[in-house]
Amino acid sequence: MDLQIKVTPDLKTLMKRLGSDITGGLRAGLIHAAEAIEGKAVKGAPVATSNLANAITSSVDDDGEEARVFVSDAAPYGIFVHEGTGLFGPKKQRIRPKKAQALFWPGAAHPVRSIAGMQGRPFLHDAAKATDVSEEFTKGIDQYLSRRRTR
Repeated sequence: MDLQIKVTPDLKTLMKRLGSDITGGLRAGLIHAAEAIEGKAVKGAPVATSNLANAITSSVDDDGEEARVFVSDAAPYGIFVHEGTGLFGPKKQRIRPKKAQALFWPGAAHPVRSIAGMQGRPFLHDAAKATDVSEEFTKGIDQYLSRRRTR
C-alpha cells in the first residue's frame, strides 16, 4: 500500500525560477511535499506499539517526477489497518476459520464461528487530503532556491 504523488507545476514559471537546475528543484519540492504528508500520516496512524507509525516512510525518484509515501515491510499489517478487514475490507465477507470450526485468540471469551472484522483507518489518505501538496511543493522549491543562493 502506498500513496503516489504527482505534481504538475507551471513549467514556464518553474524554468524562470530554477534556470538550468529543474531536476534539483523538482526533487526538492517533491521531497518537501512527501515529508509533509509523511509527518501527518505518522501522527494519524493508530498506535498500539508504534511499529506502524515508525514504518511510514517516503521516497522521491532521481529525476524528481514522482514521490511515494508508504508503509514499509517493517509493518506488513499496515494494509489491513488502512483498508480494513472482513466486512469492511476488500472482500466484504465475514472472517471465518479456514481449517478449524471456530476462531480463537488469546483474550477471547470463547471460540467464535466468525467475526465481522474491523473498519479501515485510512491514515495515508487522510494525511494526503489534509496536505496542500502544491503549497508544500512550492515551499520546497523556495527553500531549495534560498539554499542555492547562499552558496
